[in-house]
This record gives sequence, structure tokens and C-alpha cells, in this order.
Amino acid sequence: MSTEDLKLGGHEDTLALSALAAAIAACGPYITQSGADWKLATGALAGFSGLYMAERFHKRWMHSARAYLPQDQQGRVQTNTKLASHPGALSADHDDRYLEDALLLGYMTDTGLPYYLPTLGDARPGNDPANPPNDHVFITGMSGVGKTVAASLMMFQQIQKGGGVIFADGKIDSTNIESLWYMLKWCGREDDLVVIHPGDPSFSAKYNPILIGDPDEIASRIMSAVPKAQNSAGADFYRNSGMQAVSALVAALQRGGYAFTPADISLLLLSPTELEKLPNLPGIRGTEEGRVVNLFINRFRVANRNGSGGSIIDVNKVKELFGGIGGRMGLMGSGNFGKVANTTRPDVNLFDCIMQNKVIYLPLPTMGKEETAADFAKMFVGDYRTAVSWIQALPVRLRPNPPTLFFGDEPGSFLSENWDRLFEQARSARQRLMLSPQTKANLDAVALTLFPKLAGNCATKLLFQQGDQETAEWAADLIGMKLGVLRTLTESSQDSASGSSSDIEGTASAGAGTGTSEGARHQEMYRVSPDDLKQLGKGECVVYWSGKTRHHLIVPMIDFSSRFKKWAGSPRIFAPENPRRPRPYTRDYGIYQRLDQVLKADQEYINAQTVKKEKGDKK
Repeated sequence: MSTEDLKLGGHEDTLALSALAAAIAACGPYITQSGADWKLATGALAGFSGLYMAERFHKRWMHSARAYLPQDQQGRVQTNTKLASHPGALSADHDDRYLEDALLLGYMTDTGLPYYLPTLGDARPGNDPANPPNDHVFITGMSGVGKTVAASLMMFQQIQKGGGVIFADGKIDSTNIESLWYMLKWCGREDDLVVIHPGDPSFSAKYNPILIGDPDEIASRIMSAVPKAQNSAGADFYRNSGMQAVSALVAALQRGGYAFTPADISLLLLSPTELEKLPNLPGIRGTEEGRVVNLFINRFRVANRNGSGGSIIDVNKVKELFGGIGGRMGLMGSGNFGKVANTTRPDVNLFDCIMQNKVIYLPLPTMGKEETAADFAKMFVGDYRTAVSWIQALPVRLRPNPPTLFFGDEPGSFLSENWDRLFEQARSARQRLMLSPQTKANLDAVALTLFPKLAGNCATKLLFQQGDQETAEWAADLIGMKLGVLRTLTESSQDSASGSSSDIEGTASAGAGTGTSEGARHQEMYRVSPDDLKQLGKGECVVYWSGKTRHHLIVPMIDFSSRFKKWAGSPRIFAPENPRRPRPYTRDYGIYQRLDQVLKADQEYINAQTVKKEKGDKK
């Protein structure tokens, strides 16, 4: 127990110490009372104070590191797998409750000492503030072995340091948001919780992922939901054409100051009448953006086939180019997703939240709504990429410090092949990325080159129990080989007997022999074998740091007492009272609010394209 454990404070400690002081004062010579009642009251005060303080220090000792860890007499943590570790990167003992600019990952199993990762901040002596270390973290392991527990420990320390957190959860687990709430409440930061919950709009802030940014950034976010087809020239042509067209539409809407939602974009892309009217709307008519969007719309025009002259928009051509995009935006703008995303006055501006060190939690309903949840996550990540690019343009002194922690849990359901850019460039914007796929195949399903790109840009790798042979072999190969001695022991024995009956007396002979040989030869062996990684216990991991050291750790679990949980209460989310439209928007486009009128006008427009049959024509 350290001196930190002996510190007292709070109303309960004050009451107990006051009772003890009163009991001591009552025993002084200046107190004239000496009756039995007075002695009983004095003893009760002293007993109450003594019992409380004994229980107080006993609890602190029981929750200290030495009491928590199952250790033997040599201080080694008791585990089923015994792996040697390098000395810790930072010298620390059990009594060290906090090391500045360091991150507690767990306790080394061979010594029981805490292991601190020296790559959390960028203000340590000898570090250039403009060149923060690479502290991206890559976590692998099968489900239920402690990946989220380890990430929660790191997020808790990030919250304690006043930093921001973005937690993209590939599964909906109500305990995660409760844990975040308790962490924030413990640190006095309960006003920093931001929840974007498309699975439960009643407990979610309003967030429009395609509203903020320039036209190219917004178009890139929208098109991120459309799969790439690099091996198909035709599909690639349609995708690029759609990208250009969406960028032109968004530029025109922004020039006119029209704020839009995913539902508005979906209806606009599939409505010929709205496309006809767009270049002539107030604020767009006569502008360069209006002329550009009119140029794209002219690509869909054909001669009017009803004989009245002029040209009209061919609905089939519009559907060929925008059908997939409009359909995905339609899913995004309907149901529970629409209740969260269909807003022109969002509660959440991702860039502002990052700069204000907010704690953002994004649970994704990937089990029941995989397609829409994956598209929503891709647009969220696209918005995050935009925010990172804006932070890169800021002076170094204005960038987040401590760096923002982005944690993607169970990312296999919402990853895309362009994530490698984040891991390559986010470091300069003081963004720390942490990813926890279960197996290598989770990322190979997205792109065969994605796994090495992401893992190769992470200086710290946490390898929990592996349930897949391929991933275990990758991890063992990553840790590397050592020159070991292969010893052999050979034993042999033989018995023989012979006889002859040709002689009158007969002859016989017998023999026996034994031999033992020993050999030794040098050969390369795994430092940590795949079988070792598959036999790790729950909460155990091998940390491979900076390509040179490895450590066998056991990770503690963050938990709070039932008394504290009752005091903390239910989670509350951050949302401004009067959210405003972001710039450059001054009014709502509002096509979704006049849906009936748009559908009626579109039907009349389509009917007008039908070629009228002349009288006397034969069928």
C-alpha cells in the first residue's frame, strides 16, 4: 500500500475523524462530566471511528495491486502459460499509482510488476512535440478473451488525462455505455458523453454524416457506401460518374444555402422533377455551380417522345447512374437511422467534438441491420477522415493534446479498404487508433492487403488467445525467431541367441548390448510459438512493442462498486439546447417534407414520356 492509499477526504472520512477527535477531547481533564452515559457516548464515538477507518484501509489494501494479483512467493503471477518477458520499458513498482505520459497495460506475469507503455503522450523529455510517437494499437484475439477489457482500461486512463475518445462498437452492448458513463462520472466529465445510437433514437444525439464538409468530401462519404469495382471497367466508370454528379449536386445545394439530409439526397437523385428544378432554384440560378449541375443533368436528357418537342430527363438513365446510391441513402434516411440522421440542425459536429475532447460512443446494430449499419459506419469514418484532415491543417499547438483515442471494436462488420490511409496519416493530427479484429480473415475479407497495412502501422500489438491457426502463425512470425538448441537423446538395446544341432553335443551362443547417444544442434525456433498463443488464458496477452520487446501480461478489469453505480445513476448524453445549421446553410431543402407533392409530380412527368399511339396504328 502506497502513501496515496493513506490519503483521506470526503464527508464520510471527515465525520469519522470528527468523531474520533470528539472522543479524544471528551477524555481531557477540562471535561467535568464523568457519568456512565458520558463514558458510553465517548466509547461509542471512538468505536465508530475506529471501525470505519479499519474497514476503509482494509478495502484499500484488498483493492491494491498486490492483493489483486494471484502471485506466488517469488511475485510471479499464476498463469497456465509461462512466457519470458523483457524488462519493462519504464521502471515501475506496485506502489506507483500513476506515471506521467505513460499508459498502464497490465502486469507482467514473471515479476508481477506493472507494465507501462511509454507512448501515450508527446511531452516526455527528449520528444519533439511536433513529432509524436507512433502509438497506434492493434489487438487480436478470439471473442471473450479480454480485448474490450484491455481497451476499456486504456480508455479510462485517456478519460482521466482529459483526452477525447471515439468508441465505434461493432456490436450493441448496453454495458459498454454504462461503463463509459461510470468512467466519466468518476472523473467529473459526465457532460462530455456523446452517444450516436442509430439502433435507439430515443437515446441518441442527432447526427447527419453528410452535412458538414466541402462537396468533394461529402461526395466521398456518400460514395464510400458503394463498393469499389476495380476489376470492372464499366462499374468503375459508373462509380466515378456518380461521384462527379453527386459532388456537383452537393456544390449547387451548398451554393444556394440549402441544408439537406440523407432522405433529401435519396429523393433528389431519383426524382426527375427535382433534378429539373435544381439549377433554377433561388441562390443557384446563374451561378457557376448551377451551370455545372445543369451540365450533368443534360447528360440524362432525351428528345421528348410524345411529339410536343423539347427534351426531358430520361428516368431510366437516372436510375442506371443513381439507383444504387439513392437506394442506400434511402435506407439511411428511413426507420431508426432516419430519426438520427434526418436533421439539418445536428447535435454533433465531429470536428468540434474532437477539438473539445468529447467522449463519443457509436454502437452499430450490425446483427439485425448489417447493410445499413455498415453504410452508416463508413460515412461516420468518412466524416472522421474529414475532421482529421482539418486538424492536420491546424498549427501544432492547436492540435488535440493528449491525442484523441479512436477505438474500433469488432470492426470486421464495418471496415472498408480505405482505412489504411487513417493509420498512415492520423498520427500527424494527434490521433491514436486502436483496432481489435478477431482474426486475420476478418480483414482479408475486405481486402487481402488491408491486414498487413493496418498491423504494419501499429507500434504496439496486443496478442490475446488466438482461436485461428493462421492468425496464431502470423503473430508468432511477427514476434520472430531465436537461435535455440535442439537436443536429442537416443537409446538402443539388442539381444541375440543362436544354436546348432548338427554336433553330437550341440552348441549355443547368446549376446546382448545397449547404447545411448546424445546430440545437440542449433536451429531457429519461435520466441513465442503459435501453440503458446492458442493456450493463453482469459485476460492474458503478449504485448509486442516497437518491434523489439515482448511482454507476457495479465490485464486487470475496470469495475465500480454497486454503491458508486447507484450514486452515478443512469447515463445522460450531451446535446445542445438550440442546435443551429452549420455554415454555409441558411435554409432547408426540405424535399422529404413535401414527399407527396414530389411523387405526384414525378408520376405526371413519367406519364408525359409515354409515346402516344396514333389512331389506326396496329398492335
